[in-house]
Amino acid sequence: MKSFLIKFLFTLLIAIAFSWAYLFMPQTFFSLDNRLRDFLFTIRGELPTTQKIVIVDIDEKSLKKYGQWPWPRDLLAKLMYKLSDAGAGVVGLDIVFAEEDRSSPHLFSKKFPELKDKLANYDEVFAQALLNTPVVGGYIFTFAKTDQENSPMIPAIFIEKGMPQNHILVPKGVVLNIPLLQDSFYSSGFFNNTPDVGGMIRNIPLIMKYDDVIYPSLVLEMIRIYSGVSKVEVHGDEAGVRNIIFADFNIPTDNVGRLLVNFRGKGRHFKYISAYDILSGNFKVEDVTNKFILVGTSAVGLFDLRSIPFDNAIAGVEVHANAIDNILVGDFLYKPGDMVVYDLISIWSIIFLFMILFSFLKSWMTLPLAIVCLYGIFELFYMLLFEYGVVLNLLFPLFAYFITLVLSVGLDYVISSRQKEEVKRVLGKKVSPAVMDYLLKNTQDDLVASKEVEVTIFFSDIRSFTTISETIGSPDKVIHMLNDYMTPMVDSIIKHKGTIDKFIGDAIMAYWNAPLKVKNHVDMAVQSAIEQIEKLKDINLIVNKKYNVNIAIGIGIHTGIVTAGEMGSEGRSDYTIIGDNVNIASRIEGLTKQYGAEILISRTSLEALKGEYTYRPIDIVKVKGKSKAVEIFEIIAPHRNINDLELSLYNDAISLFRRGAFEESQGMFEDLEKQFSSLLYKYYLKRIKVDTNIST
Repeated sequence: MKSFLIKFLFTLLIAIAFSWAYLFMPQTFFSLDNRLRDFLFTIRGELPTTQKIVIVDIDEKSLKKYGQWPWPRDLLAKLMYKLSDAGAGVVGLDIVFAEEDRSSPHLFSKKFPELKDKLANYDEVFAQALLNTPVVGGYIFTFAKTDQENSPMIPAIFIEKGMPQNHILVPKGVVLNIPLLQDSFYSSGFFNNTPDVGGMIRNIPLIMKYDDVIYPSLVLEMIRIYSGVSKVEVHGDEAGVRNIIFADFNIPTDNVGRLLVNFRGKGRHFKYISAYDILSGNFKVEDVTNKFILVGTSAVGLFDLRSIPFDNAIAGVEVHANAIDNILVGDFLYKPGDMVVYDLISIWSIIFLFMILFSFLKSWMTLPLAIVCLYGIFELFYMLLFEYGVVLNLLFPLFAYFITLVLSVGLDYVISSRQKEEVKRVLGKKVSPAVMDYLLKNTQDDLVASKEVEVTIFFSDIRSFTTISETIGSPDKVIHMLNDYMTPMVDSIIKHKGTIDKFIGDAIMAYWNAPLKVKNHVDMAVQSAIEQIEKLKDINLIVNKKYNVNIAIGIGIHTGIVTAGEMGSEGRSDYTIIGDNVNIASRIEGLTKQYGAEILISRTSLEALKGEYTYRPIDIVKVKGKSKAVEIFEIIAPHRNINDLELSLYNDAISLFRRGAFEESQGMFEDLEKQFSSLLYKYYLKRIKVDTNIST
């Protein structure tokens, strides 16, 4: 619960930080976001066009034939007539003629007035051609003041709807064609492009507002003329422009009226016809008939090359061709009016979703799944962009994903490291280092699931603990005394691969062979018991000096089947063992005081021993709740110094006792008591007296 709360608060902090960064990010980040979107364009590849747009190119071949630009305008008049004769639908000029034709012969009339009526005026020739062809002229708006005071005339009405205030781009000046030509166009439109901070063309303005009048771009005006309507509605809301509607067209834009261009491919993706081929008649008429004709240049020296996501050097006129094709097909790209909300939702969703996901992963799955998730994010944004036309910020969700991945793994590492240290601290008091390391490294194993297993159970208890506590007096000193005693006892159990189950006051319960299997677990338990008995001498030197007491203990060991597993309440549990055999082990430990023994084990434990130990039979006892009696034996620790003679005499005595030869056994127990004095011998003499009423 604590780790979950930490992760939740940490995730919330990351989400808030990313939201702040997104809302106040500098323009540089928009450029990075655009470059990521360019990558999606590259993955998508090129799209087919409508085949309705043709570019008449003033290319290198044309310049080589007719000379450098600008050409004489009678030549341009001829070009217009050729296009008109071929049945061109709408002709758009990606060119502005801001000055008179300096090559026109009529200029010589200033020096030779008598030739005025005989010399041709190429501007008039061109103007006449414009009057007889469906041409949309081009001009440029500027964002710096110009000397030009005239405004272009547009044969259409633009109506604003739903915008309480203006968001449309407002230029400060305009560069028009000379009046003679401007007045001869069927209509006209600006051909401004708006590159981003990196110089890349990704969108073009479809409308601008100059002197409080909305003017269309060359692209929009060509489409309007094609549609045959004279009224255009510009819809928006408090945030700005939303879409431009006329005839059957509903064109989504950004809030200032720009179209985000869904580029079809690299340069020359549309049909190009050299201006030289048009003028020389070397073209197919069907390539021009009823087509949108854009007249522009791809010649490097004329500096009309632009960068788009597919190409770093595309003719500027082809940008307009892409925009016209978008409008005709209707596969628009647009930024939703509440794009900020969608972006924040995507950022928060990615942070919380993947923080949760990566928190539950096993370490080996993190990298493969991280790659799959990254691919999924790209697929999602790819689908939104090209199937639904929705443009959302890609940089911040991706950045959020990577940061979430790194921080999630890092946070899990920190939390798990702390948890492992805590587990080590706790487990280190209960199990051996080998068992602890295995449990930490193999957490996926179902080691703590409840199951039946054979274990060797160990109980130890301090004799006369109440008297010891009264002698010491202070509860605090009693606790310190127990710590002095328990520490070496626990160390011995853990050293011999045992598991500490619990401390019951002054008693210790432990077991071997769970949760991990322990080879020769009975021997391990017996060896630990012997070691603990031997350590008592050193322990007593300490506690006698500190507390003026001596400690004696009894140990009971039994081997049998138990149920082992994680047990307890839902909120608090522990790994432990339960069953009748646990009770038997406890009962055996309780008998040590009665027989004056230090270590008692059951027959099942004795028969499972692999090593050589000094032991002797003690008794056959009835355990509460069990119908079958349990035979118990004493393991004799080395410090007892019981020699072979004493063992031999005792074994004979107990053998006689069990056969019912009480008189003979009594004599032998009396001899044992005289020579070696033991509580065990006194116990049997007392039993013989009670059972036979024979006076000692």
